Amino acid sequence: MTTPHRLLARAEAQVHQNLFTMTNKAHQSVEQAMEALKTQNAELAQTVVNEDLQQNHLMRIVEKECLQILATLEPKAGDLREVVASLQISTELERISDHAKDIANIVLGMDPSDFSGPMDRLAAMGDLCQTMLVQVMEAYENLDVKLAEHVALHDQRVDELDEEASSSLMMTLMNSADTSMHCTHLLWIAYHLERIGDRITNIAERVTFMVTAETPELG
Repeated sequence: MTTPHRLLARAEAQVHQNLFTMTNKAHQSVEQAMEALKTQNAELAQTVVNEDLQQNHLMRIVEKECLQILATLEPKAGDLREVVASLQISTELERISDHAKDIANIVLGMDPSDFSGPMDRLAAMGDLCQTMLVQVMEAYENLDVKLAEHVALHDQRVDELDEEASSSLMMTLMNSADTSMHCTHLLWIAYHLERIGDRITNIAERVTFMVTAETPELG
């Protein structure tokens, strides 16, 4: 006979599996969006846009699974925190993919012959966000609060890079007309990368809540 505890464990394992599928898709979307920016590859950018629907679908599945657990299995204490945190993490992962899609859409509207601006800082932001995403989900899987806190600290560097890139772009805008919207496009890309860092920090906070029952502000 299958006990309620085993049913809960199976249901939680399915949620975990879908969350890591979402993580892989979010990571791939950010990676591809930044590669499309670097190479001005419109086809790759369009791929990021097209595949976002899959992430939306996965989020709905995780939402349904979590709500079913809450409604039928009545998790207690730590299990309840895990379900609630997983539900919130799925939303953050979907939003990360949305930001990647927005970057890809911006790339589609850019002049493919113009590679000016603080591309190195934007690339560094993208790389750091990808590393943070992998690490924060490792923290989730292993219930590792210290790793979650470590990931959140990296968001400060994302913010610094955003400030450096934005300051450079604003200076360019002050000195010359942005007739091709190139600087404006890069400003928006910097914004979306900064928001991805924030979303990952939110996940780190959810991991800490799941383990400790406390809601810290890590950002």
